[in-house]
Amino acid sequence: MGNMKNRAGKDFAMLLIGLGMLGAGLVLFFRNVYVYTTDSLFWGFGSMRVGGLGILFVPLILAIVLWVIYPKSIWPKILAGVTVVALIVGIISMIRFSLRNDLLNLVIQIILIFAGGALTLKVLVIDDPKRKNKSSDNEE
Repeated sequence: MGNMKNRAGKDFAMLLIGLGMLGAGLVLFFRNVYVYTTDSLFWGFGSMRVGGLGILFVPLILAIVLWVIYPKSIWPKILAGVTVVALIVGIISMIRFSLRNDLLNLVIQIILIFAGGALTLKVLVIDDPKRKNKSSDNEE
């Protein structure tokens, strides 16, 4: 019985340490990331210069109008879906990230984020006493 309380306290302490490391790493990372947008779509795939995503609203409006006129037809729904996906991809492709720190700080942030996340995941998921784990059966 005493061993079970000791393990619960140890797991809780490891959980707090893991969450602290994860939180500290994320705070440091997000304080040093500069996020901005460009007017260039699909950067890296032969940049296409555009004036914005406004032109994609034309087929979306057409799809909505056709959807109201022909509610049982599948083509307006497909056109609306493709247009919404194109808008989302266009917005995501226009987002750029720039780091304002040196390599040592970036390595420390990555270690804090992933080590803290792994420790938290280990305590919450992998070392769950409700799971039937063969390695924990052999230890007892």
